[in-house]
Amino acid sequence: MNYRRALLICIWVYCLSWSFDYRGEAQSGGTAVQFVFFAVTVASALGTIALGYRRLFALPVGWLTLGWGLYLLSTPLVAWVNGVDFIWFFKNSIPPFLLFTSLCVTQIAAASGLNWRHVLWPMLLASLINVIWKIVYALLIARIPIETVRLELLSPCLPFLMAYLFSGLALSRRVPWLPLIAGAVGTASYALSVTRSAVFILGAAGLGAMLSIWQARRLRLLSHRFLQIKCLHAMAAAGLLAMFGVLGVVAFPLVVDRWVERLFHTAGAAQSSADPSALTRYAETRSFYDLLNQEPLTWIYGKGLGAPYYWDERYTVELVEYTYGHEDEFRAETADVRFPGHSVWTYAVFSGGVLGGISYLLMFAAAVVVAFRAARGLVQVRTWPVELAFLPFNALLAFLSQSLTINPFIERAGGLVLGIVMGFPQFLYTAAWQARRAARAALRPAWSPVAGVPLIPEDPSQNPA
Repeated sequence: MNYRRALLICIWVYCLSWSFDYRGEAQSGGTAVQFVFFAVTVASALGTIALGYRRLFALPVGWLTLGWGLYLLSTPLVAWVNGVDFIWFFKNSIPPFLLFTSLCVTQIAAASGLNWRHVLWPMLLASLINVIWKIVYALLIARIPIETVRLELLSPCLPFLMAYLFSGLALSRRVPWLPLIAGAVGTASYALSVTRSAVFILGAAGLGAMLSIWQARRLRLLSHRFLQIKCLHAMAAAGLLAMFGVLGVVAFPLVVDRWVERLFHTAGAAQSSADPSALTRYAETRSFYDLLNQEPLTWIYGKGLGAPYYWDERYTVELVEYTYGHEDEFRAETADVRFPGHSVWTYAVFSGGVLGGISYLLMFAAAVVVAFRAARGLVQVRTWPVELAFLPFNALLAFLSQSLTINPFIERAGGLVLGIVMGFPQFLYTAAWQARRAARAALRPAWSPVAGVPLIPEDPSQNPA
């Protein structure tokens, strides 16, 4: 088996390894199936690194990999200092660890000369499988009633699919059938789960698409005629969305009732001073603040990944009355919480202190800058699809909008897909570098091995014959 084929097998296995992941009990330490998934992921990542370790720190994504790796090295020490149980540290460190391995896998694939398709297609397939599998598992296997199912339906890959939809609608030169299919699957998941924060994710992906059009116009990659065609595509997509929306209302009237309830009969209701979703985040954040204040030094380095916390009791009465119903069960469930919070940023500070919060902030900011600057490579590599050049930037904006209300590191697949999104710009950087190298080689005169003088190519127009 040659190097290229072995590398492709490792990448496909790596991307698909968490496609059938599921969210188990909130306080469980993981199932045997999930440990098998983790073993397959680590084996395929190590296989990729063993094959392409010489290309591991290709710039500029190599800086992201190195920085995030240094942060990960500090997390076991923080957990040990705070006495965090190993099993809980291990479980909560898997998604950040998969972010690191995804960066390694993606930049090795790019620096090895593989085509962007060799990473995008397995990642897109894995994302679609994960979204559909979450719906099947929640409704048919776990048998959660559709009247109550919510977060169990949400896949961490959804922001990636929404960004893929808007990138295709805004920048594809053809009718974006595949982005439309991916967007339809993602929208159905949001609709069934009654997720209001999807508005922010869709808005962020749409904003990214608008910024991408602006940058592409600056680079003279889009014509006025192209923009006119895109307007027609957008109107057609809006028509399709409206048609499927009507069909959804007819097929799932209960889901419509749930949307009406969450939109108009939640915030400010008599039995609750605020939206229950907001109350849970208030209770969680308040406990983070109080726990860090107990030992002021932990504001610097945090409590550690997997450290226990609770939901502040000042919000218990409203939450029990409005959402849970049984106070004893609610207090038992929220007295020793271990999962990584509802927000990337509050949990980053709780688990890693100010240093952890800065690490996350620098990582996301650097990834956004790298993704946006990668588009400049399209000036040298005009054969690249414009929509894929801007896809990482749009996806990162979608993940950032999600990070305030939903932590993508709650599930293993979230770290995997986010790392591939951050590493994907390396393909364009590598292609642009190869284009500049070829251009310089074409302009460089050849030298005679005998006389040591340049061999000037003969101009046929000056040949008398």
